[in-house]
Amino acid sequence: MQSEVEHRADSTILVVDDERLVNTILTRYLSKMGYSCVAAESGAEALEKLEQHPCALALCDVRMPGMDGIELLQRIKEYNDEIAVIMVSAVDNREIAVSAMKEGAYDYVTKPFHLEEMLISVQRALENRRLVLESKEYHRNLERKVEERTRELEQKTGELQRLFISVIESIVLILQAKDEYTEGHSRRVSTNATAIAGRLSLPEEEVENIRLAALLHDIGKVGTKESILHKPGKLTDEEGHQIRSHPLIAASILEPITPLQDIITYIKHGHEAYDGSGYPDGLKGDEIPLGARIITVADVFDAMTSPRPYRPAIDADKVRAHLSKEAGKQFDPLVVDAFLKVYEA
Repeated sequence: MQSEVEHRADSTILVVDDERLVNTILTRYLSKMGYSCVAAESGAEALEKLEQHPCALALCDVRMPGMDGIELLQRIKEYNDEIAVIMVSAVDNREIAVSAMKEGAYDYVTKPFHLEEMLISVQRALENRRLVLESKEYHRNLERKVEERTRELEQKTGELQRLFISVIESIVLILQAKDEYTEGHSRRVSTNATAIAGRLSLPEEEVENIRLAALLHDIGKVGTKESILHKPGKLTDEEGHQIRSHPLIAASILEPITPLQDIITYIKHGHEAYDGSGYPDGLKGDEIPLGARIITVADVFDAMTSPRPYRPAIDADKVRAHLSKEAGKQFDPLVVDAFLKVYEA
């Protein structure tokens, strides 16, 4: 609800005219019509009165000694752009009228005028002001609602993100229970991939996608027989095919989870080779998503430095030398360089 001061301001009119008779006639008439009036006989006095009496409308004479009406109009709009202004002049001058309108005047009335005509102009100006203020308030309320809704959505998004991360953690635990080799492997790959992405100065959101993709990169192995995963000897062609299908199985498992769509492509193409000799699609160079190229390097390093059923762990220095040798062939040279700098740091 409006306060009493705001209500009075909405019906208060500042009458500015250096002719005392005109000033008196207007203030008396408008007061009789139910408006509260404040009178001033110069521009300077008008500005002083505005400081003391909040007004909704100002009637300003154009020709006054000292500060003329156009300058007063400019000063009023600088003071409070929500005050409606009607210019009053004894001269019907189109150029002055146009100038006044450009400066923000609502109307231009020439003397001599009929009081009834002046009243109509006042009523229209105040009604226009009311509509403008209501429109501004509506948009302010709309902006507040949008901000509130945005905060709510951000909160919900954060909650969903935490939920999805929890789901990811659970999936990784399931995979670890199936294959003891993977225990800690996905986390180490995720840590190294995140470090590489940071070294390449990728955006924060992209780094997070790479971290999650690396954490889930082996999830497709839940569809691989344990006898194949734990086999100490050489795999048959059929067994090799099953192992190589795990990126596609991972993509199929994760596809229904909408927030993970951006990272599925990294997981799917984590075994592509920079020279095009990888799988599942034989992508080459920049055709391979950067996130996948990063995960490939992190995955190979951890796989080679970890003991496997068919071989012991390989010395880290030898693995780093292997990565350097294969840069431009199996691996993206820029990614290898970033990894080596991270490892040396």
